[in-house]
Amino acid sequence: MKYLWLISALLASQTAWSQESSNRAALIIGIGQYSEASNTDTLYGVPVDILNARRMAKEMGIPNSNIVELRDSQATKENIQREFKKLAEKVKEGDRVFIYHSGHGTRYQQGSNCLQGLQTYTTGKFTVTDILTEAEIAAFTKPISEKADKVIVMIDACFSGGVINSSTRSISDRLNIRPKFNGNSSQSCENIGVNQINTRSLLSEIKRFGVHEENFVQIAAANNNEVSWDTKEMGGLATHTMTQCLMGESSDLNRSGAISLDEVRACAQIKLNALMKPHEKLGFLPSTIQIKGNRNLIPVQRPPTVVAVVTPEPPKPIVVAPTPPVIVAPVVVAPPTALPPTPPPVSTQPPVVVVSTPPIVVTPEPLEPPPSPPVQVVVQPPIKPEPIKVPPIEPVLASLATLKDIEQQRNPRRVVDVKVSKPAMKIGKDSLDLSIKSSHDGYIYMILLGSDAKSFYVLYPNGLDKNNVIKAGQTVRVPKPDWEVKAVGPVGTNNLLVMVSDSPRKLNTLTMAEPTAAEPFTYALNDIGGRSALINFLTNSGSDGKSESFGAKLVAIKEVK
Repeated sequence: MKYLWLISALLASQTAWSQESSNRAALIIGIGQYSEASNTDTLYGVPVDILNARRMAKEMGIPNSNIVELRDSQATKENIQREFKKLAEKVKEGDRVFIYHSGHGTRYQQGSNCLQGLQTYTTGKFTVTDILTEAEIAAFTKPISEKADKVIVMIDACFSGGVINSSTRSISDRLNIRPKFNGNSSQSCENIGVNQINTRSLLSEIKRFGVHEENFVQIAAANNNEVSWDTKEMGGLATHTMTQCLMGESSDLNRSGAISLDEVRACAQIKLNALMKPHEKLGFLPSTIQIKGNRNLIPVQRPPTVVAVVTPEPPKPIVVAPTPPVIVAPVVVAPPTALPPTPPPVSTQPPVVVVSTPPIVVTPEPLEPPPSPPVQVVVQPPIKPEPIKVPPIEPVLASLATLKDIEQQRNPRRVVDVKVSKPAMKIGKDSLDLSIKSSHDGYIYMILLGSDAKSFYVLYPNGLDKNNVIKAGQTVRVPKPDWEVKAVGPVGTNNLLVMVSDSPRKLNTLTMAEPTAAEPFTYALNDIGGRSALINFLTNSGSDGKSESFGAKLVAIKEVK
């Protein structure tokens, strides 16, 4: 006899967060002390920037042994290029990479154009040939981005003098706040905006090489003619505030259960504006932190704000007429590893149980850093930034944001095709039926958000069917003959996330125990803790600690009477 099961499980406390992973690496470049011959102002905050960059790398799960640092005289153009090449050779398929640069930006006349880029270290006079241009950075990054799951590049520099001229530069020196721009650049190029249509950005250069925008993130400290600011105590203000927010001071604005880079940026911008507020009377304005590429990338996984063991109410049984047994070999690519389904336990209760909620359907190391020192560069006491107010969000919207956040962490080089047999399912009659095809070998995971939006159900793998392997080019039909998911209402839309990951996920990060034949489907409650647990479960690097890449597709189907 075929049984229809949807059994509850418990949501338990989470495992360790921000765990270091051997498949993550960082390249940190900081130039504060330039040679006397280069005639370049010193940036006294760069040592703080390097420490903050290491803090960010640690939060991203990058072990200290996988961080390469070039500092001051080490950061010649030749050495930078060599380290990019080494990193490209080291990076494996599905790795994550963080690249950070702090120093002076500059612009030089080259024919009729203005060449913009980063000032590298030189022992002699700095010339246009010593500029590390965006096109060169993109070329160095291309072989890394072609293999890595995600690449984050942060540049704390500015490419225009903006409001800083000879008369105001002395004031900025006296206040211990300095622009991260080489004032000895070509004067005819100083006031040209970096993001004008006739100039290129790092993202556009990367995309020109065929790198997917979803796999690449560019964080810039300033926009157009704005100035990126450096202070001795805090370092670069953009780096300082981004570090604070990345390390836990940002807010989950859409209540999805995770903090995206764009939410980190929103937090950092508020802090940066407050730090610069006392200087506005002198004409020193805050820069606008820019994020281009995958703004919804989740850089750090954090524990939910509420972690608890929840005992759900007993489900109201719904009796479904038993159907004759069906004996069909499950669709697998390799010799099946799963044992035959365990016969259901004998019980005096009706043989088919369904939760009262709609479980159905669908489709379409350094030590911890000390507190940052108080602001000492202002004439007036710094203004405390206004906290980000998080308005209440409907559970349906927040939970859908969770699935979308997960989907947006996918690697677009992993293509998942999902076809659903019926665009709408009749309650009490139709069952879920879909086919999944993947461009790469992997492991299938299916997460259902029912039409009542009370819980997320892990439909596959489950206690009756744990063989979730799929081979490249193979089509897998789900559900398998041994289990079924039937529409039971209420009327509404179900959302199903279908994911194929390079590495298997750890089920124990979501529930107290793995699903069994008696309790095949596990679930996470649709609260902030459950949403956070679900994101951690699906976006972690996997139980084998290898590739972090996965493909995903979010499909929806209506339940109708």
